[in-house]
Amino acid sequence: MGKHKFIITADDYGMCSIVDRAIEDCARAGLLSSTNVIVNQGDYTKAQNLKKEFPLLSVGLHWNVTDGFPLGDSVEVSSLVNPETGQFWGVSDFISKFKNGQICKKELRNELILQYNAFKSVCGEPDYWNVHMNSSLDFKTFHFFNSLALELGIMKSRSFRRVYIQPMGLHGLKNRIREFVKKLVLDIWFGFQIPMTGTKMPEGRLIYFDSHDKTKDIKNIGENVRWGGEKEIIELVIHPSISADYHNFGTLTTVRVDEWKMFTDASTRFYLEQQGIEIVNFEEI
Repeated sequence: MGKHKFIITADDYGMCSIVDRAIEDCARAGLLSSTNVIVNQGDYTKAQNLKKEFPLLSVGLHWNVTDGFPLGDSVEVSSLVNPETGQFWGVSDFISKFKNGQICKKELRNELILQYNAFKSVCGEPDYWNVHMNSSLDFKTFHFFNSLALELGIMKSRSFRRVYIQPMGLHGLKNRIREFVKKLVLDIWFGFQIPMTGTKMPEGRLIYFDSHDKTKDIKNIGENVRWGGEKEIIELVIHPSISADYHNFGTLTTVRVDEWKMFTDASTRFYLEQQGIEIVNFEEI
């Protein structure tokens, strides 16, 4: 009988020093198999040492066009930025503008290639790609990112098929119906349509609905995941930090510290092993 497998991914390497240090701590503890690098914030060049220190760590490109400043000249990517600040539009604005034809695709492509080249100069070819703040989680935007990734030879990405932890934490019939429809759409999209393009992904991503399902509850993760099959590979995404004190954390503040503590604790790894859960990287995809 095959083991159940987790890819444990820490997003946002390169955001700031307290995040970078936390991610490195998790990798050093053997509880991280993947991280992705933002190249337009902080000191992303430190990522050049990731593969040297952690040779089994998958290192991906975390494209970012919704937070901070572009790598390209703001005049040359004017449709991507707020003219008053010179910074990228936020997630909802970006997706809306893309769908309405207000984002110049040539400018977006050029910015993404600049970020790819910056990543490549430090880390080599990316093991996979994804996008900051899930700004690719739209039919039109995902197609654009995915097509460029395949053109650049990046063949692996994150799946947004939903894998649940019990209890689901959803209350009310409307919420359950809405979630059922969302899961059905994502199952078709990421289970059938995207793989047909040649992109490879884990079978799904672990999601949470309320405070009882947070990643700090390792027993809930170990015992209550709704596995779909013996050979299923699920991505568990974390956002660790050694401190909650950073201006750009949004709603993810103290939970980042909780995740850092949990995924540097030897008892966490021991518990997952007891549950027959193997930690693997993107090479398994």
